[in-house]
Parts: sequence; structure tokens; C-alpha cells
Amino acid sequence: MRTPVGRHGKQEKGRLSPESSCFRHGRPPFPSPHPTAFPSSTAVMSQLVGKRITLGVTGSIAAYKAADLTSQLVKYGAEVQVVMTKGATQFITPMTLQVLSRRPVAFDLWAEGANSVPGHIEIADSSDLLLVAPLSANVLAEFAHGLAPDLLTSIYLATRGPVLLCPAMNGKMYEHPATQANLKTLRSRGHAVVEPAEGMLACGYEGVGKLAPVEEIVSRVLSILG
Repeated sequence: MRTPVGRHGKQEKGRLSPESSCFRHGRPPFPSPHPTAFPSSTAVMSQLVGKRITLGVTGSIAAYKAADLTSQLVKYGAEVQVVMTKGATQFITPMTLQVLSRRPVAFDLWAEGANSVPGHIEIADSSDLLLVAPLSANVLAEFAHGLAPDLLTSIYLATRGPVLLCPAMNGKMYEHPATQANLKTLRSRGHAVVEPAEGMLACGYEGVGKLAPVEEIVSRVLSILG
């Protein structure tokens, strides 16, 4: 494969040509205003080069960890399309994740197609993995019961590929029979679940409910896509 040549006659590093692996599957890549958005596999770890991950972020105090998670996935070469719920934007700004993912963040179902943001069907069809981290009790229940009031839940219903869920919530909410029943339903659909960790929670309680470590989540992504 020929490396693109710059205007000074030198080969440009960090650019993907149309012949590269992420264009060979017969699907267009996630729309991006930045042709050189993702680092070269020669410069970083390359286990996820050419893989397209939709990262759903829901309304949880752990939403701030999505910044580190996004950064790590991009470091491995993945194309990351971040999708936020309205609640998630109360904990971390879309701009932060836009900078780290190097593409517009999607969060409004009614703004599809505006400002280079793809629609929910386009995102679902283009994705190799739907990863939701953190996953709140509310969105977990909406997934389980097939409700689609916003962009992320609509993408979930349109997704036919692998789904990886990372719950994070108060321990009492996590252990409630309703939440456990919803998790059982989602597992029965073949979805993978990264169990929450134990420790001191933001609410002051100690127990299960913390978002699993970013390293553990990335490891599960690699096991699915790597």
C-alpha cells in the first residue's frame, strides 16, 4: 500500500489511504471532518485499527471516566463515535469527548445530520461494537424493555453487532431485583457485561456499583474485537 505523498514530496505519516483496512468492508467509515483523525498503526498500538466503536455515555458520576476510555480506545487505533444522553452532559461536556475522539459527539436525536453528526441508523450500521460505559440504571432498563426515547436507546435498538455494557450506579440500585432482572434480560440477548467494581461510591456508601476500571473495559473490548 502506498503511503500518501505530501506537497514537499515526502511521505506523510499518520494518514490512512482509501486502500487501508478500515475501508475494505464495503461500509463507509464514521463521518469525520478530519481526514487525519486517527494515529498511524506504526506510531501506536494497533490492535483496534480499523475498528469502529460507538461509545455510549449515560448520566452517571462515572461519566467523567469516559474521557480516559475514549483516549485509550483511540490510542489503540479505534474510530470512536461518542453518543451521550442528556444526563451525561450534566457530568462531562460533549466538547471534551469531541476533542478526545476527534469527531463530533452525537447527543440529540432531533439534530441528526446537522454539523456533520450522523443519524442513529447510520451509526448503528457503521459500528463494530456498541460499548456503553457508564451504563445507568435508567438506560439499562430502557434497553431491557425496548424503549427508545433518545439517540442512544434508538441506536441500541438498531444495532445488530456486539454490545458491551458497563453498569455504574448506587449499590442498592444495582442489587435491586428489577435491575438484576433487566441485566438477565440483556445477557439473554447475548450482550457482554463488565460487572461494576466494589469500593467507596460517590453517594458515600461502600459496596458494589463503581464503574469497572478503564483497563478492564479496554481488555474486554480487545477480547471482542482484537
